[in-house]
Amino acid sequence: MKINCCLHKHDFVNEVQVMVQVFFPGAKFAFVSSLPQIQEASRPGGDDLIHILSFWEIPPEGVLAETLKESSTAIVYKNGAEISRHTFCQSVAEQNKHEFLNPRRVVMLALYHALQKAVGAQTPWGALTGIRPSKLVREWLANGTDDEQIIARLKEPFCCSEEKAKLALTVARAEERLTRRIFGAFAKKQEQKQDVIGIYVSVPFCPSRCIYCSFNMVNSPADANILEQYVTALICECRKKAASLRDSLVSSVYIGGGTPTVLPEYLLEKLLDTVSGLFCNGEMFPEFTVEAGRPDTLTAEKLKIMRKYGVNRIAVNPQTLNDRTLAAIGRDHTAADFFRAFDYAREAGFSCINTDLIAGLPGETLGDMRRNMEALARLLPENITIHTLAVKRASRLIAAPIKPFRNAGVAIPPFRGVNNEQRGESSFFQNIAPPISKVVESMLHEAAESCASMGFLPYYLYRQKNMVGLFENVGYSLPGSECLYNIGMMAEVQTILGIGAGAVSKYVRGNKITREFNVKNPEIYISRALREC
Repeated sequence: MKINCCLHKHDFVNEVQVMVQVFFPGAKFAFVSSLPQIQEASRPGGDDLIHILSFWEIPPEGVLAETLKESSTAIVYKNGAEISRHTFCQSVAEQNKHEFLNPRRVVMLALYHALQKAVGAQTPWGALTGIRPSKLVREWLANGTDDEQIIARLKEPFCCSEEKAKLALTVARAEERLTRRIFGAFAKKQEQKQDVIGIYVSVPFCPSRCIYCSFNMVNSPADANILEQYVTALICECRKKAASLRDSLVSSVYIGGGTPTVLPEYLLEKLLDTVSGLFCNGEMFPEFTVEAGRPDTLTAEKLKIMRKYGVNRIAVNPQTLNDRTLAAIGRDHTAADFFRAFDYAREAGFSCINTDLIAGLPGETLGDMRRNMEALARLLPENITIHTLAVKRASRLIAAPIKPFRNAGVAIPPFRGVNNEQRGESSFFQNIAPPISKVVESMLHEAAESCASMGFLPYYLYRQKNMVGLFENVGYSLPGSECLYNIGMMAEVQTILGIGAGAVSKYVRGNKITREFNVKNPEIYISRALREC
């Protein structure tokens, strides 16, 4: 689908594109510079041709300021005919009441309502399009806004459902509390004006590639020579970055991927020896996490090595406990392998384990999620993260031409299977019906209620593009077992130093955030790192 947009008296190109993608994910955009152009382009011609006019208005002289301060109108055309329009305007009184409604948000709200009418869809997060819905809520909390006002603001004007508004508020409160915990642990040392930072170390390799994954992996599985070169390069960068941290305190170290435990024992030990020696320094802090996401990569020996070097938190992630789905999505392990790996981790002495599940895997039902949660209730990991499936453009689970679902309640793309002859995939995904948003919503409800019954509380959340049903990912934890790295990174309250291929360093200085990106390709990364070592 192609969407032509004309912006008049404003230049919020990115905001318009993001809002349109809420309702038409994957659509192609063209921006025209004038109203006559879009009127010409809007002549009848095709069922999949959508045209949008978004304009900003300031009242002319002579209009009473208290009557109208500013407004934005969005009009949606299809095949040359206007099918919806909406004007969002603010009086001076409303502007004072809603000081957070800057021109950018006013434009987005007008467009949201116009598209909502055109598509006939309701979205759970309304006009909130950001990755971190709780960040805006924390700003309001810092300004003294009470809980009731916050819920009201999220519901109107942002059109969030009451459930999502309450979730955002709960997570924002948790982020505030855990931020104090991160910095409070170093309160005395901070008198010397040292930064408290987190460390992320990237190991971008997996034993196989899940069909929903768009992660950059040149070799899957990687050969032993590449892994050895990569660890050597990674150690070089670790030493270089550590030398620059003389005035910084480390609150958390997170080795993620990919699947870091794909490394053979001797390379895993070599990496952990370096990371522990450079960043942990024998302190009670930092929190030290290793993503051992694939159960088929875990051995008793690897767990013993992790304990030896101070790792105190791991992730063992099945994504689902349905063996048929596991085989179909390209994970070379079974539910039994997950249970075995989890037992190994407990026997090795790990008292903080995270487990991930995905809601919305094709073919899965509410019953699958219920069985998953019943199994986790028996194991009782300290953290449970519930993801909503996101259809990544670079993944092998690709979206078909976009036609918004009306009966599902939101606009989401249907799925189509990959070419099995080319990909060697199971035929499980051919012609399979997509899980509509109501099914995914019921799965998320089931997971949330199950977590609550086990004593887990939501403490971080984030959203991604092209998520099924436009829902969210939520991290739940037993009180006291929250992942502080997740808070520092997701809430953007501290600098995160990224090391390794594809890692991103995020420097937080007050309200200013700057990012520094490492090259994604592991082989290019190896070449550069070893040359500079």
